Amino acid sequence: MSLNSIYTTTAHYGNTMVEVKLNVYDMYWINDYTTTLGLGVFHSGVEVFGKEYAFGGHPFPMTGIFEILPRDVDDLGQQFRFKESICLGTTDLTEDQVMKVVDCLGKKYAGDSYHLIHKNCNHFTQELSQVK
Repeated sequence: MSLNSIYTTTAHYGNTMVEVKLNVYDMYWINDYTTTLGLGVFHSGVEVFGKEYAFGGHPFPMTGIFEILPRDVDDLGQQFRFKESICLGTTDLTEDQVMKVVDCLGKKYAGDSYHLIHKNCNHFTQELSQVK
């Protein structure tokens, strides 16, 4: 199933608007000093239906997308510190449809394809948040 077919189906079945948030995390203490210059290293995840979806690397050719409780820094690790939530708007996708979108994106965002600059959590959250 493609992302386009999921979106097309939504137009016919979705009828409840659900808030979508981007959760942003500082990744390193250095951000305390560099953010005033507009620089930093950040992690992000998309929060919808009480779950947060993010992407991280590992050495295996399977999905690198993972699900945590929203803003759960303990699950992310010591180097992460919650920074802010940004409301991205709403979606009329159902929870099932969101899960199908995440599954589809999992094929593109395998753990062994992670790259700090070219394919990271922020690329994933940008793509996920653009699905209507």
